[in-house]
Amino acid sequence: MAKWVEDIIAALANLNGVAPLANIYQEVRKIRPSPHPESLTAIVRGTIEDHSSDSARYKGKDLFFSVKGLGSGVWGLRSFVTETPEASDIDEGSDNENKVADNQNLHASGNQAPGRTLQKTYRILRDTQLACQIKLLHNHRCQLCDTSIVLVNKKSYSEAHHIKPLGRPHNGPDIANNIIVLCPNHHVMLDYGVIKLDNSKIRINTGHSISEEFIEYHNENIFGVSY
Repeated sequence: MAKWVEDIIAALANLNGVAPLANIYQEVRKIRPSPHPESLTAIVRGTIEDHSSDSARYKGKDLFFSVKGLGSGVWGLRSFVTETPEASDIDEGSDNENKVADNQNLHASGNQAPGRTLQKTYRILRDTQLACQIKLLHNHRCQLCDTSIVLVNKKSYSEAHHIKPLGRPHNGPDIANNIIVLCPNHHVMLDYGVIKLDNSKIRINTGHSISEEFIEYHNENIFGVSY
């Protein structure tokens, strides 16, 4: 019979990499042959905590993560958390943290004076670890239109938006209820204040809620602002 940790990994893989404990218990029951011990829930929870550096019980092999800000009941597979892939037109030599980079461009031929190239980055995708986990939690589906983008490598793509932005002058927090998962179109619309947010129209999943505080901040300070 497979080890408990192997069954938990298989269960989470079937659940797209992240799920509440109640769903994990149910999936493990489907995978693991009957009869099931009465202590199954305690065994599963303990095994996850033993294999997660997010737990005080951690014993060495860091396989699972706890989604911060959603209580202690949502767990995922670390191997499923990936960074947002870069688009093909990104210049690997550029510093995307600078809004404007003014770079020297030395011409190859002899006596030509050096030219100057103005390089602008219009939007910055801030993929914090928590943002990556929240995207996985929503299976990379936009919380406003339910769009899911599948890349040529079969991986799903979405973007995480901090409703009260992290950078100056907003200085928003990197917490779960300040993050919304979006398709690129809706991300641009929110970045540039094209649309308002309405909590009743945001798709909610596994207890991940959006704070009214940050929705109000967007509607009052970003929506309708001229850029």
